[in-house]
Amino acid sequence: MRDGFRLLSAAIIAALLAPPTPARADTRFDARMEVTPEEGPLNPVVEKRYSPQFRACQDRASITQDNARCFENEFVRQDVALNRAWKATLNRMPSVDRGPLLAAQRKWIAARDPFCRKDSDGFQEGTIAPVIYVSCRVELTIRRTIWLEQLR
Repeated sequence: MRDGFRLLSAAIIAALLAPPTPARADTRFDARMEVTPEEGPLNPVVEKRYSPQFRACQDRASITQDNARCFENEFVRQDVALNRAWKATLNRMPSVDRGPLLAAQRKWIAARDPFCRKDSDGFQEGTIAPVIYVSCRVELTIRRTIWLEQLR
């Protein structure tokens, strides 16, 4: 019995003297940056989120700059939807989750544009690069909106 007590005492002392374990970052709310490949079909769930105004603009677009403008205007609309989803999500989340969710959202916002710049870098020699960049921003924003709406 004494040996068991000594072992337990030694284990407790070792645990107390051990350096603190660094806290792990909360990654529950992190999102993957993912866009549809150029040769791939658009996810139907994402495709449904594009506005009728965007579709009409695309139907009228005759040059690359028109196409880019369609995506730029759609980005504004989708950003409004994202902000609306963000507020609703934040309000329904338990207070203990709001800090980690806010940190993850800030991380996502900071990562989105560099990710899309990198995505469009392969097209820098052509006039399509701005379209690739802004279409990436739109798609990622739609995907984040969907994710926020589904978050419970």
